[in-house]
Amino acid sequence: MLGSLSDLRDFGATSDVVIVGGGAAGLTLAHALGAAGKQVILLEAGGDKRTAASQEYYRGELTDPVVHPPIHNYRVRAMGGTSTIWGGRAIPFDAIDFEHRDWVPGSGWPFGREELSACYAKAIEAAEAGRLEFCPEHALPGTQKELAPGLDGAMVRTTIERFSKPTNFWRRYGDTLKRTHNVLVVKGAPVARIQLAADGNSVGHVEVCAPDGERIAVRGRSYVLALGGLETTRLLLASNDVRPDGIGNDSGHLGRNYMSHLCATAGTISFDGPPGGIAYDYARDGDGIYLRRRLWLSEQAQRDFSLLNTTFRTHLPEPADPSHGNAILSAMFLVKDMVLYEYSRKFVENPVGWGGRLRHVGNIARQPLSLASFGADWLRRRTFADRKLPSVVLGSRDNRYELEFHAEQAPNPDSRLTLSSERDALGMPRLKVDWRITELDLASLQKSYELLAAELARSGVGRLDFDTGKLLLKARRHGIVGGHHVGTTRMSADPAGGVVDPDCRVHGIGNLHVASASVFPTSGQANPTLTLLALTFRLADRLSATL
Repeated sequence: MLGSLSDLRDFGATSDVVIVGGGAAGLTLAHALGAAGKQVILLEAGGDKRTAASQEYYRGELTDPVVHPPIHNYRVRAMGGTSTIWGGRAIPFDAIDFEHRDWVPGSGWPFGREELSACYAKAIEAAEAGRLEFCPEHALPGTQKELAPGLDGAMVRTTIERFSKPTNFWRRYGDTLKRTHNVLVVKGAPVARIQLAADGNSVGHVEVCAPDGERIAVRGRSYVLALGGLETTRLLLASNDVRPDGIGNDSGHLGRNYMSHLCATAGTISFDGPPGGIAYDYARDGDGIYLRRRLWLSEQAQRDFSLLNTTFRTHLPEPADPSHGNAILSAMFLVKDMVLYEYSRKFVENPVGWGGRLRHVGNIARQPLSLASFGADWLRRRTFADRKLPSVVLGSRDNRYELEFHAEQAPNPDSRLTLSSERDALGMPRLKVDWRITELDLASLQKSYELLAAELARSGVGRLDFDTGKLLLKARRHGIVGGHHVGTTRMSADPAGGVVDPDCRVHGIGNLHVASASVFPTSGQANPTLTLLALTFRLADRLSATL
């Protein structure tokens, strides 16, 4: 049920679990625990929608603003959280991601992928992304298996990306939660502090800031932080009255090993044979789920060449460059300011003057019918559709495509989040972000390109042309995926090795858990949402069994 701040005092006396954060993880957990009969309070700092005022609380300090986007972007302080702007890509981690790899310092989860098998099935259903099937021959039976016929082998394989609607998790679970009397959902309830008990080994309550300045103590038997990687880490660091270095920081890992993924376009892949033979486009399976083929460097390739987990997709030419002569790309560029920053940020890396803009207008004037046809299709399949076409993809008459990489970033203790000297309107210290890319990240990316080029040549399927210097510069300057916040409350079996234990419980704090991608010890090649949901269902099972 929906409640207000005044409801917290009475309801809190009997709550089993207090969940802080109303995004994908928090809402999924509240729904699962509510169905299990647990008494749950969910506290969301924002209101119904994203506003400029609410986003101000997320502002922080960047050590290098050139390489890292502003941190008040890519996150939403409102019901549904960042799922309200989620692109919908739903992919599990690979088995190798959970293993200790000698060539990746800090790698290794405290359990293997099989531990999450049943939870992945629940997660993909929650994400509304169809079946847990990512091999083309099973996901799209009777269709072309390979992205490029003849390329797949021991080193390179075609795999599938699945896409959610994309799902806004407040729309997904909100109506049910409103009708669930043992779950209290309170909006406009920012938590500014976690108050530990005097012995420092458990949480006594969390403090919610009311608009009039009152601090409301909210109590439960257990607490779960589901605020996203950045805010969860900030709250743990800022709650330092009992443990001076922050909660969960006895080993010094809190805020360290900040990872994302590296993703940008670099190089051109040219395929031999007819253009119609390349399966670059979205397909839909029997359930109507959008899928897309991409290239993955296999586990054998990663082991043989000491690579980080890396995938490749065909991509659009740079829309900002009018020399592409394409009306659709020119229109995309001219309306980029109407698109969310999170999705338009990489549209252009160099300024485009009035001369360039006039050339874009010329492209549109020469191809009005093509643009009109595309626009009508976009309205039908994206704007007005319940299950939306994920993005714009275009074929190539000459079988040449820009290549986009999506690569794992290795853990690095020097890449970290700390507290700034500045404070927000609630008095909480803001975050200071010092994101760093390692030589391992860059060396792996270069070797991955070289391996893909070699496999294209070996198979006779095509070739890959790229400039190493430009590739590495793009990775350094434009590579970070701004919405993937991984590693800063890393999971470990040993308290000396991380912040939370294998059950996502904060080491040394008996009743405090974290439901965030920040617990991932490594980032893998996959977007984090599906694995976060799997861990959330696993946590729901643990809490249901123990409370």
